Amino acid sequence: MGVVVPPPKTPVSARREPQGEMSRQSRLQLTVFEVALFLVVLAIGWAALRAFRIVKQVDELPVTFRTMPDEYFRIADYLEPSIGQLNDTLLRYNTRHDRADWERFQRRSEELKEWLANEKASSLQTKVTMLQPVQITINIGALIDEISTAYDAYLIEARRAARETAPSDPPSQGATGLDKVNLQSRKLVGLASQARAQGQAIQIFLSGSKSWFPWLQRVLAAALLLLAVFGMWLTALAYRRVVSPLRRRLLESDTVIERHEKMAHFGELAAGIAHEIRNPLTAIRARLFTLQKTLVVGTAAHQDALVIRNEIDRLNRIVTDFLQLARPAEPRLAPVTAEPLLRDVRELFAPQCERQSIELKVEPANGAQFVADSQQMKQVLINLIQNAADSIEIQGTITLRARQDTRRLEEQSADVVVLEVQDTGPGIPADVQKRLFDPFFSTKKGGTGLGLSIAAQIVNNHHGKLEFHTQPGQGTTFAIVLPAEQRHS
Repeated sequence: MGVVVPPPKTPVSARREPQGEMSRQSRLQLTVFEVALFLVVLAIGWAALRAFRIVKQVDELPVTFRTMPDEYFRIADYLEPSIGQLNDTLLRYNTRHDRADWERFQRRSEELKEWLANEKASSLQTKVTMLQPVQITINIGALIDEISTAYDAYLIEARRAARETAPSDPPSQGATGLDKVNLQSRKLVGLASQARAQGQAIQIFLSGSKSWFPWLQRVLAAALLLLAVFGMWLTALAYRRVVSPLRRRLLESDTVIERHEKMAHFGELAAGIAHEIRNPLTAIRARLFTLQKTLVVGTAAHQDALVIRNEIDRLNRIVTDFLQLARPAEPRLAPVTAEPLLRDVRELFAPQCERQSIELKVEPANGAQFVADSQQMKQVLINLIQNAADSIEIQGTITLRARQDTRRLEEQSADVVVLEVQDTGPGIPADVQKRLFDPFFSTKKGGTGLGLSIAAQIVNNHHGKLEFHTQPGQGTTFAIVLPAEQRHS
């Protein structure tokens, strides 16, 4: 059964920074995509709202809009004869200079002025804007204002003409005043004609809309429905394909970073405690060595002192290993050739393996090279060979080999060198495999349980991974997967 070693449970400074960078990149990607998705949904929503408004207005034309032609016709029907009557009355007065004609002009002009004031007050709210394929704005109040302004100018010229046409004045002056009055009256008649034309245009629009409004209503309703369906489909698709995976990755990354930060704090605290324990252990061992000199060899007291010294040595070894696990040294990376490294480790272990009748052999590596700290890799290999020898106990074979391969490292394919330590021991039980790399877990008597944890951390600091394959009764193979040296031609 092949197993890939997970990242060590102790903090690894070389891993926290890439994970933090990945978290920042995922968060940035998620933010950018959410903003883009929001803008797309906003555009769809705006289009849907506009379509909805058009459908609503097409479906229910305001009553004011339907009665608007009558309003324009009423203004034109009242204004045109009124201006004609005023002109006739003013002309008679200028001809006969009869006071009664002037009084009739004054009375009629006041009636028209009062009518305009009432129309202006009632037309303040008469402003309709239809959001159709062509935008139409109707504002009767503006037309009444324009008529009122022209009418005020008309009255000024009419009074001036009446004064200028007194019996003592020359006739030419009166003719000039009447020309100005006629000019202003033509403006008022033109505005009345404009009101009539506007009413007729609205009538034509309403008459023609009866044929194409129902069709436009159905088209807009269908477009609104399609926009809503498309928006929901796009949102669901984007969330499932992009937002959900990004959120999951971000949550996992944040969880890993948070766990690493907690472990880093715990590791610093535990490392400080371990360091403080180590100092008095050194003093105790020194005093025990002095005390041992005063004891007779072979006595019970001397044997007790030996036991105490062995336990102190074991405790000191645990503290040393733990400090190395909590504060790993940064690897000094350099190109390393696999076969010489394996042969150096073999020479170190050859005497011990001979005493246990274990054959320790190295297979040819064919010049495989990788990038690593050779001393730290030697430490990892020593730990794996020692574990292999302990599992065999007596009579067996340990094989060291190196081979080139292509594996996935840090979520991308890469050329690698695989260093393998294979033994013919009994294999690793399933219940032990789950806790194999837990700190302080050991199946060996007197073991610290930190050897494999340190080895896994060293390999991870080299941007590699530690794997093992085991079968009960057939042995175990540990594989150190490291980035190969990039050779440039």
